[in-house]
Formats: sequence, C-alpha cells, structure tokens
Amino acid sequence: MFVLSPLQAEGFPLKKADQLGPNVCLATDFRPKGEDLVLNVKGGPVSVSTTPASLSTKTKTYYYAGFSNDTMHSCSLNGKFSNNEADDDCEDIYPEKAKLNFYLVLINSVRVIFTKAVAFNTILTIRALIF
Repeated sequence: MFVLSPLQAEGFPLKKADQLGPNVCLATDFRPKGEDLVLNVKGGPVSVSTTPASLSTKTKTYYYAGFSNDTMHSCSLNGKFSNNEADDDCEDIYPEKAKLNFYLVLINSVRVIFTKAVAFNTILTIRALIF
C-alpha cells in the first residue's frame, strides 16, 4: 500500500497537502480481486471496488490504483494500511533545523578525521618504537 501525492514545483512556495491536487492510493500484491479499497479523504472514507485490478503474470497477485481529487490521509485494503506522509512533511519544514543538521554533519566529519589522525599517528609511533 502506498499513498502518492503530486510533487511540488521547484521555486514555488510550499503548499499544504490540501492544496497539492489529486492523490493516488496504490495497492500492490493483493488477493482476492474485488475487495473494497478504502480511501480516507478529507470529507470521510470512500470505498472503491478493486474489480478492475490488473493481474501480474509473474507474481499472480493484483495491482490497483485508487484516485481521489480530495486530500487523501490514508488508505487500507485487506487489513493493510498506509498513510500519506506528505501531510506531515509539509507542516514540518523548518530552515533552522536544516542549518542545525548541517552543523551536526560538519562536527561529525571533523571528529572522524581527528579519530583517523590519532589512530594513524599511534600506529606509526608503535611501529617506530618496535622496529
């Protein structure tokens, strides 16, 4: 189960999940055909029949894509569940956290270089004392 949302164009202001456009719930590798795919959209759950699902000749399982013009929060089929991660991603974008993450990566890189230098110097010192 996958909930797919449209991508946002580069250079445009970020939009909330409600403003992105049609969403897709992709159900893969399921059996039997004909069960209802439940799309949990903004207005309430919508059931979609999977009767027109396509059969994979390789895996002998079905594939179906359920579309909705409303914001899709999650979808479920045969007890399997998937949520829309775009809902969370659009609301949790903070430039300050990106800057903090950059500094953390930089500090960890310096630590790795320092550790390698100390290890290399220790090995050369031991080698000089023994041989």
